Amino acid sequence: MADSSKFRPLRVSPKTGAIEIPVDRHFRVDIRQNAIYNSNPKRSGVLAAVLGYTALFGLAPVLLGVMFQAMPALLIALHAESGSFWYIAVMGVVGCVLAFLFIAVVALINILMLRKYLGKIQNRFGPLHNGPSGAFQTVFDALKLVTKEDFAPAGVEKSIFTIAPVMVFVATFVLLAVVPFAPGWVFSNSEVGALFIIAAGTVTSYGTLLAGWSMNNKFGLLGGLRAAAQLVSYEVPLSIALLSVAVFSGSINLTAIVDSQNRLWNFIPMFIPFVIYLVAGLAEIKMTPFDLPEAESELVAGYNTEYSGMRFGFFFVAEFAELFLLPAILVVFFLGGWHAPVIPWFNDARHIELVIRNEAWPAFATGGFLLNLQYSLWFLLKSALGVYFYMWIRGTLPRFRDDQLMELCWKYLIPLSIAGLVIAVIFRLIRIG
Repeated sequence: MADSSKFRPLRVSPKTGAIEIPVDRHFRVDIRQNAIYNSNPKRSGVLAAVLGYTALFGLAPVLLGVMFQAMPALLIALHAESGSFWYIAVMGVVGCVLAFLFIAVVALINILMLRKYLGKIQNRFGPLHNGPSGAFQTVFDALKLVTKEDFAPAGVEKSIFTIAPVMVFVATFVLLAVVPFAPGWVFSNSEVGALFIIAAGTVTSYGTLLAGWSMNNKFGLLGGLRAAAQLVSYEVPLSIALLSVAVFSGSINLTAIVDSQNRLWNFIPMFIPFVIYLVAGLAEIKMTPFDLPEAESELVAGYNTEYSGMRFGFFFVAEFAELFLLPAILVVFFLGGWHAPVIPWFNDARHIELVIRNEAWPAFATGGFLLNLQYSLWFLLKSALGVYFYMWIRGTLPRFRDDQLMELCWKYLIPLSIAGLVIAVIFRLIRIG
């Protein structure tokens, strides 16, 4: 029996007659002026918030410019011949570091915006206190993960327990290699880019299954099995949707697919594969209503229940990096890539040829850098709209049951994706005929 003397009676306001809610002693807003890391929600600084968010969002295009334009220009200025061993070695190492930073920045932005958006939907604030309007909250969360103890419980299969999150992160990270952000701004302009995306995407299911199995936890095992079943199943319609666009465009090179949309974006003739990719992509990133692999109310956290520190951080960053990369792939295949909307004449072939042909410093002098930066901004803007769409779905729909999730895939999406492939073949025959 609880001691009733510990509970204070509710106070009623003598003026309004309403019940006064007691102030939470553990939540006190810092109202100091010019506080560096704190912000008063009752006095929101609009300018400071805009500057804080701009500092985060501006890092993405800046990193792209450094990766694809500034670094080659610097190496050539230092008399490193393009194609030489030192040029390739330095570009490989620096490119990997900058690509990792780009993925980390994008993941931090997605985490912050998801928190803010879910807070808006649920009629609450979101992050507030670290930076202007909470703009740097995810930065401090990342620092916390880096410094947190990396704990592994007794009974786990340590080697697999350690390798699994790395597999998931690497499988997501390598998707960045073939994504063209602008003409010439791509790490590897592979002739089989579409097949590379399909192959790399399947590795994630192995990583999640191994993570769930290795931790010697029944909740983790169930989450790993759910993840493997969901990812393997939805890879089928997603892959068929991508191949449908490749058939329609006549190429599996991603740059060629983007170039083919100079006048007409693929989502219009390929509407069925477009819708299938939207649904299957949501399942691939394991977001509501397809969050059965984690399912906090049922499995605590599923396949990452026993992970902490940076091993958990790899899962976390990979999930939110996928939240950007899958919409980015959607933009490449269906929404015109770097092409500007409604202005088809803006994407003149002469300008694209100019950007690809010029090298290093002449590209800056002729305006190639600014043109590519403008193209990449269009690409990032369309990708951001795709990210917002997925956040909107996550914040509004309830979770599916396991049988409903599989029924949606095998009974509806796969037959529809095959129908979309047949339509793509017919359109292709009409175009070449």
